[in-house]
Amino acid sequence: MAVVGDQPRADWERRYGRILVVSDLVVLIWVFATAHVVWAEHVTPGVADHPYAIRVIIVSMLLALLWHAVLTLAGTRDFRVLGAGAEEYKRVINSTLVVFGVIAFVGYSVRIPVPRSYVIVALPFGLLLIALSRWSWRQWLLAKRQHGEMVHDAIAVGTRDSVEHLAGVISRNAGYGYRLVGVCLTGTDTLTHVAGLPVLSGVDGLVATTVASGAHAVIVTSSDATHPDMVRRLGWDLEGYNVEIIVAPSLANVAGPRVHIRPVAGLPLLHVEQPSYRGASRWAKFLLDRFGSLGLLIVGLPIFAVIAVASKTTSRGKVFYVQERVGRDGRTFDMIKFRTMVEGADSMLETLQRDTGNVMMFKMRDDPRVTRVGRILRRYSLDELPQLINVLKGDMSLVGPRPPLMSEVSGYEAEARRRLLVLPGMTGPWQISGRSDLNWEETMRLDLYYVENWSIVDDLLILWKTLRAVLSSAGAY
Repeated sequence: MAVVGDQPRADWERRYGRILVVSDLVVLIWVFATAHVVWAEHVTPGVADHPYAIRVIIVSMLLALLWHAVLTLAGTRDFRVLGAGAEEYKRVINSTLVVFGVIAFVGYSVRIPVPRSYVIVALPFGLLLIALSRWSWRQWLLAKRQHGEMVHDAIAVGTRDSVEHLAGVISRNAGYGYRLVGVCLTGTDTLTHVAGLPVLSGVDGLVATTVASGAHAVIVTSSDATHPDMVRRLGWDLEGYNVEIIVAPSLANVAGPRVHIRPVAGLPLLHVEQPSYRGASRWAKFLLDRFGSLGLLIVGLPIFAVIAVASKTTSRGKVFYVQERVGRDGRTFDMIKFRTMVEGADSMLETLQRDTGNVMMFKMRDDPRVTRVGRILRRYSLDELPQLINVLKGDMSLVGPRPPLMSEVSGYEAEARRRLLVLPGMTGPWQISGRSDLNWEETMRLDLYYVENWSIVDDLLILWKTLRAVLSSAGAY
């Protein structure tokens, strides 16, 4: 059997690892050089040329090396966190705070010459530059992975249904760096392909198939046929082949922070925490919504004025369009948007739904009701700016599930009603994952995942990704 994959796993991993090592070092040198220049500009004339300044330079070099070492020890370049998700950035932030905590403690204890300006400049500037550097390299890595490069080839093991589910998840998340190249089915099925993937063998021939295919990982899905002894023996048989063994538990829509492993007598038990809708995180979200919406409203006032004039002078009707939507706990509120359609657009909706056959979450690419100005506003989501008023009032959040219509909620099943446990958002997972190109099932899946696993860090990442999605105008109509 031919070896699958463009190149050996170790080659691209080592190359990308060296890139991050050098990139982090260059960033840190830049950070401390800038901090030194700022310090030299604000000290007493002549002190910058004093032997004290030499000691400051030496200490700053040591701090740069310490920071770099902590980034390594904290696993910020671990390939399991690169490419997608917030874990890489979380580790960068935590390791940075550890470094400056050590600097503060040691500097105070033994009076190491660390000027205060170094901390004031280096901490925020360094954190910002490292994050931007990692983000830039991540975009490059994602572009490579979208073309099938720099990925881990994997073989899926399990029943037909579990493998199909796994294949769907992996195909939607190329950024995580796994590509399924084959399937090993449990049971007695005699299929040749599952989810478009070739069935390479049964479980009995798994080890030989993995080695022959050159796969980098074996992903074992959770099913009755994949016994724990099989996974243990698989680890023994693949020892020395540099093959990663991954077990995918059947925990749909549950993110990593809610899952904890606790070994009991050699049996790894997965503890799943209940979703949290209260406490400090909720207060942090409250403050982010209030101050964020207020600041954006103040900054966006000139844009509001321009849009209002353009809408009023190019078509008949009001500047704002108010529509009843359903918020948290099923309470209704009036959602405000800039008008993008002609007068009487609502009366035309039933006819368009009947003609297109699209009733639930109606969207139409070439909607005849949309005005010329409205098309521009929709393309860049400018029509949604007045929702900042809803956020400031507490009806909505900056990030959350899509605000549904009453007609949609009336058709919700019990699972879908969990969307109403949190405030609806101006943006959310649907906004950064395709917007109007998503169907009802995909939108529901993304919203439910957000409700079950939301966090402040994820909210900030969604806000950042929303800017890119809006500028690209993908899926907006």
